[in-house]
Amino acid sequence: MIFIGIYLYMSQQHLRSRLGNIRGLRVFSSVYELGSITLAAKTLNLTQPTVSIQLRQLTDLIGMPLYQVVGKKMVFTQAADILANYCNELFDTIDRLEIDLANLSEIKAGTLKVAVVTSAKYFIPHLLGSFCDTYPLIDIILKVGNRQSILERYHQGLDDIYLFSHLEPQMEPHSIQFLPNRLYPVAPKDHPLANQSHIEPKELLNYPWLSREPGSGTRFAIDAHFEKLNLQFKPKLVIESNEAIKHCVIAGMGLTILSEYALEDEPSTSLVKLSVANFPILTNWHIVRAPLKHQTPLSEAFIQHATYEKSHSKQGMTLKTDI
Repeated sequence: MIFIGIYLYMSQQHLRSRLGNIRGLRVFSSVYELGSITLAAKTLNLTQPTVSIQLRQLTDLIGMPLYQVVGKKMVFTQAADILANYCNELFDTIDRLEIDLANLSEIKAGTLKVAVVTSAKYFIPHLLGSFCDTYPLIDIILKVGNRQSILERYHQGLDDIYLFSHLEPQMEPHSIQFLPNRLYPVAPKDHPLANQSHIEPKELLNYPWLSREPGSGTRFAIDAHFEKLNLQFKPKLVIESNEAIKHCVIAGMGLTILSEYALEDEPSTSLVKLSVANFPILTNWHIVRAPLKHQTPLSEAFIQHATYEKSHSKQGMTLKTDI
């Protein structure tokens, strides 16, 4: 047993000394997250051969294969899964070190990782833009995805800040209500309901509906609202993109319910908000801190900036109320 312990210690020292720097780990982490050497090379601004060489060298250092190619897909090994977890811990520690050291000199610098669901993409650029104007030395890594993918990132603690419209119960202690998120029923301009001044909710069910996928924050709010009205919401077509939904509605394929943010940049001649009783659906956006990560001065500065922007309604955060 003693000899085994000595061997393991020497092996760990050997790996630590041979790694030398963390560049290979950053390359591997990007490949692991994106599932593609090509996408990782593009993201890192490297050539594909360079990324492949880094992976090969890291595989030699680890002494175990990190992935296999099945068909055209990369399938990662258990060793890769373990390595990816440790890479996340390492990079998180380095980011905290950078931010905390910068904070000693009263400079908010470093990297802020923000992950948002797709519906937030309509206002998050304005918010991040004004934040970067305030703190020009910082870098932002923004991840945008459907609710399921952002939830997975939340549970893994991959980012500093998350934006959700619908909270999971465990998120509530770590969340701050941010912006109102009103959901409006929408039709194409030539729809029979477009010019009516008062529509009962049950009348909507006489027409085909387009909707976001089950599990999305928007769909959760819609299902809950119709259930409260004792009506059954059954969309004809489910689409995982607000942009695609808008185009389908304009093409006359049905009605939909979308966030005011998704409607803000749509030309006023394309879509019409319907005047329906008990609408809009009232929900809110929430900023959620990562519960598994140390909260840095930079992430707290972002939260303060976001809440300040909300209360002062600065340019870029004021939204149109009419299409």
